[in-house]
Amino acid sequence: MRTLRWAQRALIVLVSTLPLLVVTLAFVPALLVLPFLRHRAPHSQAMVRQLTAWTRALLLSSRER
Repeated sequence: MRTLRWAQRALIVLVSTLPLLVVTLAFVPALLVLPFLRHRAPHSQAMVRQLTAWTRALLLSSRER
């Protein structure tokens, strides 16, 4: 039973990581440019906070149950 739960958690993380990686790669160009524009710095900070929140949610959801 424990092995099945572990496998299920690993599968959830693997499946959820792919969209997270795609979004992160899509953000990279913006994160390379936006911090250097003063009026866009808050926007880049918000993007990083959102990526952090998504990553945290992904990791915590795999531990539930």
